[in-house]
Order: sequence, then C-alpha cells, then structure tokens
Amino acid sequence: MTLLLTFQVPGLAQFFSGEISYTVKIIPKIKNLNVDSILNQQPGTTSVYAITNGFYKSTYFKNGEVTYSYTYHGDTKRMYDEVAGKDYISFRDSRKGKTSRIRSIIYPDSTKVILGQKCFLVERVYEGYISKTYYALDLKIDPESFSSHLVGDWYNQIKEVKGSVSMTSINEYTTHFEINEVTKLTARPLKPEYFALPDKLIVASESALDKGVALAQLSKETIECYRHKMTAGLKDVPLNEFRSYIILIVSANGDLKYMEPYEKDKHELYKVAMTIISGCGINFIPGQIAGKNVDTLVYFPVDFSK
Repeated sequence: MTLLLTFQVPGLAQFFSGEISYTVKIIPKIKNLNVDSILNQQPGTTSVYAITNGFYKSTYFKNGEVTYSYTYHGDTKRMYDEVAGKDYISFRDSRKGKTSRIRSIIYPDSTKVILGQKCFLVERVYEGYISKTYYALDLKIDPESFSSHLVGDWYNQIKEVKGSVSMTSINEYTTHFEINEVTKLTARPLKPEYFALPDKLIVASESALDKGVALAQLSKETIECYRHKMTAGLKDVPLNEFRSYIILIVSANGDLKYMEPYEKDKHELYKVAMTIISGCGINFIPGQIAGKNVDTLVYFPVDFSK
C-alpha cells in the first residue's frame, strides 16, 4: 500500500504536518466479481493519515466506524497495529521489510491534475500486481525522516521520487483494480504526543521477533489429552480434516495472557481447540528480541483429523 506522509508547502522551508484523507474503490476486470467481498477484506473503505515529521497514524473506517489503525514511531522504528475492540496492540519492526519489486518506471510527461496539484506518473511492477501512482510535483515529504520505514517498500518509493506525495495509486491485480485516491488535505500542527499509544498491553508480532515462539516438548499425557478432545469434537461433525487458528499472547515467561479464536467455525471446533490449548498441558517457549524474552502475539493452528 502506498502511504502518504508529510508534504512541503510551496515557498516554505517547513514540511507539512496535518491530515490526508483517502477513499478506496474496487473496479472489476471480470464479470460477476464479488466487489463487496473484496472491499470486506480491506481494513476500511476510507482512511485518514495524521502526519508529522517522523511519525504518522493511519486510521481506517467502515460505515463511519473505526476498524483498525496503525501508528509509526520513527524513534522506536516500530509500527503499532490496533484492531478496534481489542485489549492489546501489537507491533512490527519497520526495518524488517520485504519487497518483491521487479522494476519501476517514472513518466515525467504523463501528468494529470488532482485536487489542484499537477502530478506525474510512476509505474512499479511487483510479483502479483502492477502499481501506477500519481505524485504531486509541488508537494514534498522528507524521505529521510522515514528512512527506517522499509515495510511495504515505502521508503524506497518516496526516495525514488525525491519526496513527492502520492495523490492517487492504482493497483492492478488479475481480477480487479484497487484505487486509493486522496480526497482531502488538511494542514495543522501535530506534536509527537499526538501519536502516543492508548493504555493497552503492547506485544510483539511474530514478524518483529529475532527468535520465534516455540512449542515446548509435548508429554505423553498432553498428546493423549489432545487426541481425546479432538476425537470427541469430531464425533458428530461431517469433516475429516479441519484446522482452527487461535490467537494467543504468549508472555515473556511463557504463560498465556490472552486467547481467542481467529474465526468462529459453525461446528464450534474453535471451542475444542481452545480447551486443548488451555487444558492439555501445552507449554510455550517465549519469543525474543535482541536476546530478551518478550510478550508475543501468536496465531496458533490446532489440527483436527479422523
């Protein structure tokens, strides 16, 4: 996803601080494409970026309600993910970015005007999709204030265009186009305190770890407990195989701080999966960052088979 951060007001030395509003649209390329299903997979149909030098917060909305946000702190090099209604916030390491970009081409003469800004086109080809982005000629951000933001290939993108701000991005996939367009720019001063996190449990995502969470060796009693509960759970279920993902927070000392199903299946095997984790003596070895154990958010699979 192309992120928009600070831009420079023409004629001034300062970089912009304020908000940038977006809307997303899905344009089908094939008949009978379920556009609503694709939109439901998006974090939101509109979003607002609150931006200042070295910090930003991206907030997503559906039907006027906040669904998800993530906040970048340049001082910690972390991106903090917050899902509406959850009692925890997970973080990623913004320096651990992977990119599948194959090539990019800048078209300085391919221009259009968006919200009164003259823009030029950049085409980037990635594995799985093609991105076409229109950048404003006269609106600039400071790429170096986000030099640690390698996730999403973002720092490399803005450095390539010398800090020009994206006004519209069009991602082309096999079945559809995804259009993200700026609808409003609002300048206002934002201090770092604006981006302070709410008072919630902060945990590492698995991608942020140097050493991942591991399953401790299972005892014979644990294996027998698992088999017994699995067999009982599948007794009246018309399935031969099933996998249930359970969201866990494994603490720095290996205890479980939190547990919930990733999805609730109609056969309620997620309930059986949670009783297996909580009641069969399954233990975890905590994840580590820089040699220290940390609380970690884990998506743990529990497999069922007859």
